[in-house]
Amino acid sequence: MRDAADQNADADGPSSLDLEQALTMLAWSDPSITENDGAAPTRLGIDVPSGLRFDVRVQRSDTLYLVIPPVSSEEAGDEHVVDQMDLWRSGDQFVWILPQDAKTALLEMREQYRNRSGEERR
Repeated sequence: MRDAADQNADADGPSSLDLEQALTMLAWSDPSITENDGAAPTRLGIDVPSGLRFDVRVQRSDTLYLVIPPVSSEEAGDEHVVDQMDLWRSGDQFVWILPQDAKTALLEMREQYRNRSGEERR
């Protein structure tokens, strides 16, 4: 019987996983990784841009999660989008919640992981 992490690996093995799958497998295999902001991307060899925190949470079946935006400032204006949700499939579905400005950083981290994984397969 395959464990939950193995069910999400594709035919080429763990190095071919996308960033979200790798983070999920890491958190499932080592739940302590969620106790230290930034530990998960560091273990995967990913650099988080300065000024951003990286917080991995494993959903609990007995918890409702409410993420609220920060108090808006007049400087930001009404047209400034604070948060974005990005649904991603990795085992079960999960959600990224991030400031709109951080979307580019997330895309860069995904690319960084993709490039790193390709180098390991060579």
